Amino acid sequence: MTVVTTPARYRMACEFCRQELDVRDSGVYQHTAGWVMNRQGGGGHGVSLPQRANRWAHRWCVEREVKGMTAQSRMFGD
Repeated sequence: MTVVTTPARYRMACEFCRQELDVRDSGVYQHTAGWVMNRQGGGGHGVSLPQRANRWAHRWCVEREVKGMTAQSRMFGD
């Protein structure tokens, strides 16, 4: 039986649940900041000049945050 281990450079802890994830997996989120131009009717255009942080999260953890199932203030580091 072959055991496949994730190389250390691809292993990170999820920002929300603190469980390990592989940053190469489909659906994994990376925290990104940048500039967003406001639209006249509200909302904004895509992020320009993105700055990617070394912060990662599982898809389901981000979805729980979006739905308000946990304290959203943690999402912004406050």
